[in-house]
Amino acid sequence: MQITKLKIFGFKSFAQRTEINFPTKGLTAVVGPNGCGKSNITDAIRWVLGEQKAALLRMSKMQDVIFSGTEERAAMSLAEVSIVIDNSDGTLASEYSEVIVTRRVHRDGSGEYLINNQECRLRDVHALLFDSGLGSSTYSQMNADMIKAVLSDKADDRRVLFEEAAGVSKYRQQRKEAVRQMERVQMDMARVEDNLRATRRSVRQYETQAEKVDEYKKLTKRLRELDLSVSIDKFEDHKEGLNTLDTSSRRMEHEVETAKTRATELQTKIEEKKLDISEDENAYRELEREVQAATIELNNLNNDIVRLKDSISATEAASAKAQDEIERSEQKVGELTAEKERLEKENEALGNDSEMDEMSAILERERETLQVMRDKLDDLRTRSRELSNERLQAANALNALRSRFERADAETDMLQSNLDGWNSELETLRTQRDDALRAVEDIQQGMDTARTEIENFEEQKSVREERIESLRSEQSELTARIAELRNEEARLQSRIDVLESVASEGSDASRWLAENKANLTQGLLSERISAAPEYAHLVETALGDILDSVIVDNAGSLGEIVASLKNENVGQALMALTAKPRPAFAGNIEGNGVIGPMANFVTADEPTLAWLRGILSRYILVESLDAALELAERYGNDDLCFVSPDATVRTAGLVSTGTPTAGTLSRKNEIESAQQALAGVQGELSQKLSDEERVQDTLAEETQMLESLVDDIREKQNSLHGGDAAIAIQKNTVASCESRMATLDANCNSARARIEEAAQRKNSDAELAEAAQAAERAEGEYDRVNDELGEQEQLFRDKDEEVRELERSVLDKNAKLAQNTSRLKDIADQMDFLGNTIVNRKDEIAKNAEAMDKLRSDSEGIADQVQAKDSALREIESRRDLAREKYELVSGDIDEWQKEVNSLRDDMIEKMHDLNDIVRRREALQANVDRLKERILTDWEVNLEEPGDIERVEYSQPEADREIRELRVKIKELGPINVNVMEDYEDEKKRLEEVEKQFDDLDRARASLDRTITKLDDIARKRYLETFERIQKNFQFVFSKLFLNGETKMSLVEKLDENGKPLDILDADIEINVRPTGKKMRGIKALSGGEHALTATALLFAIYMEKPSPYCVLDEVDGPLDDANVGRFMALLREFSKQTLFIVVTHNKRTMAEADMLYGVTQEIKGISRIASVQLADATKFAI
Repeated sequence: MQITKLKIFGFKSFAQRTEINFPTKGLTAVVGPNGCGKSNITDAIRWVLGEQKAALLRMSKMQDVIFSGTEERAAMSLAEVSIVIDNSDGTLASEYSEVIVTRRVHRDGSGEYLINNQECRLRDVHALLFDSGLGSSTYSQMNADMIKAVLSDKADDRRVLFEEAAGVSKYRQQRKEAVRQMERVQMDMARVEDNLRATRRSVRQYETQAEKVDEYKKLTKRLRELDLSVSIDKFEDHKEGLNTLDTSSRRMEHEVETAKTRATELQTKIEEKKLDISEDENAYRELEREVQAATIELNNLNNDIVRLKDSISATEAASAKAQDEIERSEQKVGELTAEKERLEKENEALGNDSEMDEMSAILERERETLQVMRDKLDDLRTRSRELSNERLQAANALNALRSRFERADAETDMLQSNLDGWNSELETLRTQRDDALRAVEDIQQGMDTARTEIENFEEQKSVREERIESLRSEQSELTARIAELRNEEARLQSRIDVLESVASEGSDASRWLAENKANLTQGLLSERISAAPEYAHLVETALGDILDSVIVDNAGSLGEIVASLKNENVGQALMALTAKPRPAFAGNIEGNGVIGPMANFVTADEPTLAWLRGILSRYILVESLDAALELAERYGNDDLCFVSPDATVRTAGLVSTGTPTAGTLSRKNEIESAQQALAGVQGELSQKLSDEERVQDTLAEETQMLESLVDDIREKQNSLHGGDAAIAIQKNTVASCESRMATLDANCNSARARIEEAAQRKNSDAELAEAAQAAERAEGEYDRVNDELGEQEQLFRDKDEEVRELERSVLDKNAKLAQNTSRLKDIADQMDFLGNTIVNRKDEIAKNAEAMDKLRSDSEGIADQVQAKDSALREIESRRDLAREKYELVSGDIDEWQKEVNSLRDDMIEKMHDLNDIVRRREALQANVDRLKERILTDWEVNLEEPGDIERVEYSQPEADREIRELRVKIKELGPINVNVMEDYEDEKKRLEEVEKQFDDLDRARASLDRTITKLDDIARKRYLETFERIQKNFQFVFSKLFLNGETKMSLVEKLDENGKPLDILDADIEINVRPTGKKMRGIKALSGGEHALTATALLFAIYMEKPSPYCVLDEVDGPLDDANVGRFMALLREFSKQTLFIVVTHNKRTMAEADMLYGVTQEIKGISRIASVQLADATKFAI
């Protein structure tokens, strides 16, 4: 087995198809400058043989091995490497003499493997190359990193090489697979063990339920016997109670009727007597009304007298108040008169009007003099301000002229310098503006293209969104429909379970016979027949308990069946002897409403159907109750039964009716209908689930495509936003340039104008002298006016003080006179008001005296009326008393009769209460009877009206009630009871046996895997130790060739676990010590770089000697060696090259000289490697 050819296409720097042919033996050198792609050849070999670690290929991810492109050549979409292996000796597990292994990887990350152009898996490649010395992780590929790793502190790196040489890897792989199988088996065992525990628990539960069923049957039987005995006795007691209450009710009704008759007679006599005395009663009532009217009138007159007396008292109080107010007013008038006299005397002392007028005239003259002085002072102040301004203006003009000549030249120079700088900046700004305008046009074109693409993307997005919305709507509809179907499925399944549960109920004895005596019976009748759905309930009504019967075709088996029922004590059973069918009714029934004999609507197998015809031929189905009654009367001589939807009529005169309950046949039909509906629902549900999955997949694809479109739109929009921002920046640049240019133009124009203006402002010295004289004249005039202003201000202040003193004297006298005058006016007004008040109050007193006289007169008149009315009232009362005595004498008999009537009525009310009580008691008792009948019928299916032959037990009432309660509590405590638990119990026991068998099988598999793992460990340890010893010898042999008389020592150092126990020898560290020529034995850390490289090379070749490989790649391993060591290294290679192909990547000239074939790698086009075949003499050109 040899590598003969390597084909590379698109791998790393090999963009072109490259083919490298290798000799079967010898040394092949690969040379070239650094970075040309030499090591890419070794990476290609490693990669095609299945390397999965991108880091070992010097890449961050596997897609990076694809040629990434250069400035002159675009990147490629895939990389492909093929290696051709000569398998003529059959080393590889392949039928072909030449095997081609190919690996491809695409830019999207996908890849494939091929063997002889047939697609395969990576594990197939590994299986093909397993234990052949080929492979990505063997010691057949040596590089500088492996040289370092093999002697590094990481013992795992060395151990891998030793294991590969010992062939332990496959045992480790087999052990790993066995361990995985062991883990799976243990997981299965844990799962089965959980299932086993659950099944055992379930079996125990079924055992408990079976015990509960036995207990339930015993308790139920005792409860039935005792409850029926007590209930029948109670029912009979209630019936007797009802009869007693009916007798009492009839007696009470008779007594009430007698009392009603006597009360009616007395009421008639009372009415007749009332007619006789009606005139006397009317006279008495009229006089009574006159007495009441006279009494009311007398009371009103007395009230009027009281009201007049109150008015007189109030008037007297008002007169007293008015007199008091008159006295206070007269006292106030005297006080005001005294104050008036005092004020008039003060006014005389202040002087007369002529004196005040003279003082006012003097004051006015002084004020006019002061005003003249004020006006003159204002004129002087105004003149002073004017002169001050003129003085300041003259000084300013002089200073301006002096500085104008100094600034003119400096300003002109500055403006000229600014003008030159602004002109230069204007040229630069014009260039920037033009560049920005061109950039705006270019960006705008790119944005227009992006907008067009966005519109296209938006159209595609709208289509996708509509499709997604449609899919989501369809998904929502499917989800809703699936939920409906699942609800319907659950409802139908629940209905079927309930119906089957109900259908499983029935006679325990019959079902026991059908299940346990199948050799003597043919099953239950209800399970062997069926009826048309529309007549099923009528057939059930006709057959009744017969439906629960057990079919027996041999009457000779009855004895054994009866004995079995007695022994098992499971109750009574009805048996249908189908071997002896009853003769069918042969008559022909005709008439309106006849549907036909019931036997025509029942199906069963023979001979069951013949036996049924004998029974059902006498049951005739009719359309209505009227038709049934008519036919029963017509065929009264025949033993027939006419069955209508409303009732069943027998010719013997019996009619049964009521609300039918669903029976066995109806439930069977309903179960079949529900099962058909369930199958339809499940079929539709399966279809809808498939549709939902399809819609979900489509929706996911559409959503992914929509997200891709949204990303594209967002990218384009970001590009637009970036374009807008770039345009805004460029426009801002244009605007800024134009704004600055306008500013500079304005500045330049202004500068030119100011230069001209500065030139014009230059004048002669005469103007300066004239300005100085004007300033001096303004200063002298200003000083003169200010002196005069000071003198006038002092005179004005003195005069102003004199005027103010005179004003204060005049104002004080005028204020006092005004105050006194105002007070005198107020006093006069108050005296007038008080005089009017005194006159008004005197008039009020006179009017009150007149009013009191009139009130006293009215009071005396009303007192006379009261006396007269009182006399008249006493006369009317006398006549009323006489009329009342006459009326009461006549009405005495009526009162006696009325008392008797009232007594009779009270007695009748009491008797009616008693009667109502009897009725309520009877209704309550009847309700108890009805409830008792209903409960017994529901619980035990016994009619208390016709209990039949019920086995009754002796009991004591209190003890029986207590025992019944205890029995019901015990039955309730038992919880739900499944009478068919034994069948489930047997099924669960079988399931337990199966689970136990599974567990035993898994346990045996675990033990087998445990033995296999132990055996693999033993074989791996043995081979590892044997190989280690041989490699140790080989290491000494190779090392002594590289280092004359050198020595080596290798040993296995066991490692301990966390508990201090030694680990497996396969995990032991490999410790290496060497003694180069002329040195002491020491560890590998103390070696020099060259010694380290040669030692590692010796160890690798020692391993290589244990298990030779058909090829060996050496990637720049001779780099650290000097010329002498290179010679020994190449001699070693030459010795092994007789049986192995060595591919050496090197820069060393001595190594090149020793090669049998030389490949040069170069890059004529930068970034693209190619293989050049050169002569050995030219090889040095590629070395660095």
